[in-house]
Amino acid sequence: MPLAQIDHVVVLVPYADLRSPPRWVTDNFTLTPGGRHSDGRTENKLIIFSDGTYLELLAFIDDNPTLRLGHPWGTKAFGFIDFALTTPAPLDIAALRTRIASNSGGLGIDYEDPVEGGRKRDDGTDVRWTAAGPRNAAAAVEAGTARRGEVPFWCHDVTERALRVDMAEANTTHPSGVKGIAQFTILVPDGKMDAYVDLYSSIMDTSPVRMFDTTRLLLETPVSVPGLVKPWVFVEPPTLEVEKRRLQERGPGIIEIALRLGVEGEVGLGRASIDEMGVWIHFLR
Repeated sequence: MPLAQIDHVVVLVPYADLRSPPRWVTDNFTLTPGGRHSDGRTENKLIIFSDGTYLELLAFIDDNPTLRLGHPWGTKAFGFIDFALTTPAPLDIAALRTRIASNSGGLGIDYEDPVEGGRKRDDGTDVRWTAAGPRNAAAAVEAGTARRGEVPFWCHDVTERALRVDMAEANTTHPSGVKGIAQFTILVPDGKMDAYVDLYSSIMDTSPVRMFDTTRLLLETPVSVPGLVKPWVFVEPPTLEVEKRRLQERGPGIIEIALRLGVEGEVGLGRASIDEMGVWIHFLR
């Protein structure tokens, strides 16, 4: 399988913030309209980067708690809640399952068969894709023990990708000068580092790189941008008290993201990071 690509990262926000984005969004990013998902529960807007990756700002409609019931993200707190990978070719689910079965760190992860999903854009266009997430029994979803966000889900387009990810220059030009995802950090339980590294390596079909006391995995992006370094996934146990609290409250998953800046942009260069309601974003030159 070709090296996996980071497709997007899901950020759960209050519905009011989706309708009227706060300054941490508007000061740094250009928002692209998304739409309402076909299940009628959620809406989104996108922050699309030049490397073809994006942040998906997602909200339950009207913050209606009944729409959360039984939803894979229904028990999630605001902030980073999930991330998606993709590949140029359709997902080989059998090969994915074989890799995980042979080298998954004993963490009990398996994947569902891909299912079709979609949303309707604001202009009325239907966007369709298939997604394959970790296997979650209905009881696990209801109990809040589903493992979405702990490992990535896979997203592959049925309709043209440009309908889902509009790469028009106006959409990928941001006040902060951001060009793409540089890296993100997945927080895992202390003492289970090796098991999770094995698991993520199996899912992404890549070998871990250990340097400077870190363990990282290399990913590709949907679009190759000259001069832009490919993104890394860092896998780390908590070291700070705030990280330990986050892990206890949210479970394993993305804790922070670093975005790569281009030569232009003032806002992002003027601030070291964003820390808003479960969203930790850093800007890197």
